[in-house]
Amino acid sequence: MLKSGYCKSDRKAGLLTGVLVAILTFCGFSGSVAVADFPQVRLQPISSNELVAPVGLANAADGSGRLFAIDQRGAIQILQGGSLLPTAFLDIGAKLVGQRAGFDERGLLGLAFHPQYGTVGTGGEGKFYVYYSAPSPDAPGTEADPVDHHSVIAEYMVSGPGSNIADPNSERILMTFNQPQFNHDGGQLAFGPDGMLYISTGDGGSGNDNNAGHTGGDVTRPLDAFGNAQDRTNLLGKVLRIDVNGSNAGQYGIPNDNPFVAAGGGVRQEIYAYGLRNPWRFSFDDGPGGTDRLFLADVGQGDVEEVNIITSGGNYGWRIREGAFDFAQAVGVVPNPVVPLIDPIAQYSREGRLNALPKIGLTVVGGYVYRGSEFPELIGKYVFADWSTAFGAGNGTLLGLEEGVGGDFTLSVLDVEGGNPIGLYITAIGEDESGELYVVAKSVLAPDADPDSGLPTAMIFKIAVVPEPASICVLVIGASGLIWRKRGGKRRI
Repeated sequence: MLKSGYCKSDRKAGLLTGVLVAILTFCGFSGSVAVADFPQVRLQPISSNELVAPVGLANAADGSGRLFAIDQRGAIQILQGGSLLPTAFLDIGAKLVGQRAGFDERGLLGLAFHPQYGTVGTGGEGKFYVYYSAPSPDAPGTEADPVDHHSVIAEYMVSGPGSNIADPNSERILMTFNQPQFNHDGGQLAFGPDGMLYISTGDGGSGNDNNAGHTGGDVTRPLDAFGNAQDRTNLLGKVLRIDVNGSNAGQYGIPNDNPFVAAGGGVRQEIYAYGLRNPWRFSFDDGPGGTDRLFLADVGQGDVEEVNIITSGGNYGWRIREGAFDFAQAVGVVPNPVVPLIDPIAQYSREGRLNALPKIGLTVVGGYVYRGSEFPELIGKYVFADWSTAFGAGNGTLLGLEEGVGGDFTLSVLDVEGGNPIGLYITAIGEDESGELYVVAKSVLAPDADPDSGLPTAMIFKIAVVPEPASICVLVIGASGLIWRKRGGKRRI
């Protein structure tokens, strides 16, 4: 007869049950969901050697499933059903400033479709907006105030409902502003969840934001120059926010809740945020389950590449700081007005630069928070890139950010099937109307076809998750007891 309670075999069974529960939890069989690492991804080609110099990819959110590739030299091409349509949606190459040899940051840089683009009978039906670099009537300016070109934000109309051709004669110019040098144009356009058009502008070019054409700067490059990005009386080095349906001398309206509407003193009321160097791509997390936050990548001077969450009225520090670090070429410069400078949510450095940061590449390329449905493992994660590890040969890197419970972000170099970096210049990340993500890349530095063959070399890939084998938990019961093991794992920075 057994005594009350349980026998040794019961205790052994209880112990085994407890260990088994621990093993199952370790192997992922749990009622709670933890923040996961990025899964391995593969790049599925959807366009190979058809495009010349794509710098962006947009969708019209009109139910057509079309993707619109922005070519730096002026054409917008349509990808539909896996094929590149033979006729350009729009080609404004004749309006652009002439191309520089070798490397150029000017051209057709941005495209955004009105939120009502595909809605018949609305004020926004068939309207879309472009950002391009054109010859300025003020060029070449003076030694103290040089003018290389001007940036143009313009509205166009499609030729008819659902058409794959735009009306080239429908241009309505909303705004123009001069650029002192050829680089740092910014160039992103995107409509926010509020229906307003957001525009990113660079600091005007050259380096250090203290050359001629930059506030307080000249050809001697004074260290105490204030710089365009900090100067709220000009539009350079900013995120702008305008109402394309409003009216400002018949061009655009200024939303009355813009942060500097009542600032006075010549402060530009279009400004939404400032203190940026060369914001190359931003996006809103506005898909299903999104936070509506604005994620922006800002290209650094030489030490720090950064990603920011942009808020109304925010000062992001350039040229006082580069990333979260004091900028050595800005001695004595303080913000005016004196406001806190906002730190990036993530930053990294170039090879051989700051030892305090991960060293990845040369130029950050902004991306998107994934809100698609095909790959649940990516939902809520921000996917972006670095352009290349060198100028001489394309070698871009796919990157990701994961937000933790406390709001901190973890930077990851993605595990890409076939290797990462990917051996191409990455110029943009794109998103389709279903929230799926794409990589835009090319093998030639200049905005030209291959100089040897004369043929296009650009690629567009869809990002897909590589199915991961189920974790293998081996249970062995023997004389030594129970042995368990889990296979698999991922990596982070």
